[in-house]
Amino acid sequence: MVNPINKVGAYVIGGGSKLAPVKALANKFDKDFDKTIGTVTVASIILKDGIGCYKYVTQSLNNKKIPEEKRRFVAALDLTNGVLMIAAQILLFLLMRKMSGPLFNKLFKKSFNPKIKEDIAAKLHTKQMAENANRTRKTVFDKIYDNDVKAKAMGAFKYVIDLAAATIIGKRVVVPLIATPLASKVEKKMNQNPKFNAKMQEGKESSVEEKKPEQKAIETPVGANLDIVTSSTNLLNPYKHINH
Repeated sequence: MVNPINKVGAYVIGGGSKLAPVKALANKFDKDFDKTIGTVTVASIILKDGIGCYKYVTQSLNNKKIPEEKRRFVAALDLTNGVLMIAAQILLFLLMRKMSGPLFNKLFKKSFNPKIKEDIAAKLHTKQMAENANRTRKTVFDKIYDNDVKAKAMGAFKYVIDLAAATIIGKRVVVPLIATPLASKVEKKMNQNPKFNAKMQEGKESSVEEKKPEQKAIETPVGANLDIVTSSTNLLNPYKHINH
C-alpha cells in the first residue's frame, strides 16, 4: 500500500520539477555544481535574514516590555543589523569567490604540482602492469586528474571558504563592529519620517487607553457619618426620653 504522504510529496515534487525556474536551476547545477550550490546556500541564508530582520524590527517597535523611549533605538539596531548582514554576506561571498581559486593554488601548490602528478601516474601504471591491465594513456590520465581530482578538491575548498567568509567573517565579525554606531543614525532617520512618527503616536495612544484604569464607584463605609457633629452638643439629649 502506498503511503498517502509519499504520494502527495511525489506529486508536488514532480510538478515542481517541471517549472521553468526549477529547470533553469537544474541546468546551472549541471554546468557548475560547486558554484551553484554555494550561491544557492548563501541566497537562502540572506532570504532568511531578510525575513528575520522584518520580524525583529516589528517586534521591537511593538514590544511593551521595552521602555517606549528606547524602542526606536532597539528597532534601529535590529534594522541596521539586518541590512548590514545581508550586504556584508553578499559582498564577501562575491569577493571570496574571486579570491578562493588563487588562494587554493597558493595553499596547495605542493599537492597538485606537475611532479606529484607524474608520481601518481607512475604508480598507477605500475599497478596496472602488475595486474596485466591496460595502461591509461597520458591524455586520459591528465583529464581525470585535472577535472576530477584537482577540480573537485578546489570546488570543495571554495565552497567552504566562500561560506565561511560570508557567514562567519561578514555576519559575526564585521557587522557587530559597525552596527551600533550606525544604529543611532538610522534612529534619527526614523524620527524624521512623518509617517513613521504618526504610526508610533497612534500606537502610543492605543497603549495608553489599554492601560487606563477603570473608575469605580466610591462606597461609603458603614459608620462613616458617625463623626459628623450635629447642631446640638448636649450629650444627654439622646437619653432624655428614658423614664426613670
